[in-house]
Amino acid sequence: NTHIEKNIIEITTTISSMDKKMEAFTKRIEEVEHHIGDTEDSIHNVDSSIQDLQTKIGWLQDKADDLENCSQRCNLRLVGLPEGEEGKDPVDFLEDWLPSFLNLPDQYKIEIERAHCTFAPRSGDANKPRMILFKLLRFRDKEMLLRQARKLGSLTYKNKPLYLFLNMSAESFQRRKSFNRVKRLCKDLDIPFALLYPSKIRMTLNGVKK
Repeated sequence: NTHIEKNIIEITTTISSMDKKMEAFTKRIEEVEHHIGDTEDSIHNVDSSIQDLQTKIGWLQDKADDLENCSQRCNLRLVGLPEGEEGKDPVDFLEDWLPSFLNLPDQYKIEIERAHCTFAPRSGDANKPRMILFKLLRFRDKEMLLRQARKLGSLTYKNKPLYLFLNMSAESFQRRKSFNRVKRLCKDLDIPFALLYPSKIRMTLNGVKK
C-alpha cells in the first residue's frame, strides 16, 4: 500500500505539473489568437485603404490624362511631309500652305502659335520624314482643318501620302491604337465608322449608329 500511495503521489504531482503547463499553453494560445485577430483586422483595414488608394490613383490618372489632352486640344500632327519642306520657319509655311492644300476658302486664314518637328533624330530614309507638331491659335481652326481633311479623303503631297491627326496623351493614343484591327475590318466590310474623342469607335450598321 505504501508503494502504491507513493506512486499515486508521484502521478498526482506529474498531472498537477502538466495542468499548470496546459494552463500556461492555453493562456499563450489565447494571446496568440488575440494577436491574430488584431492582425486580421489590420490587414482588412490595409486592404480597404489599398482599394481606396487604387481608386484614387485611377481617378488621378484619368484626370491627368484629361488635363494633358485639354492642354493639347489645339494641337495637330502632320505626318508624311517631306523632310525639310517646311524650311526654316514652319509656322509661316503651314499658315500659307495648309489652307491652299486643304482647299479652304480664299478668305479663310489660320494662325499658328508654334510648330516644330519631333525631336526624333533625322532619318536618312526619305520615306520616313519626321512628324511635325503645331499648335493653332483657335480651336475652331483645328476643327476646320480636320473636317476638311476628312472631307477630302486620302491626302497626297508630291506623290506621298499625308496624314493629319489629333495630338493627344500617350495613354489616349494607345487606347485609340487598340482599334486599328477593328478599323481595318470595317474598311474591308465597307462599314462606315468614326473614331470619337477620346477613344470610342462609332459604326453605322443598317443605318443605325452603334
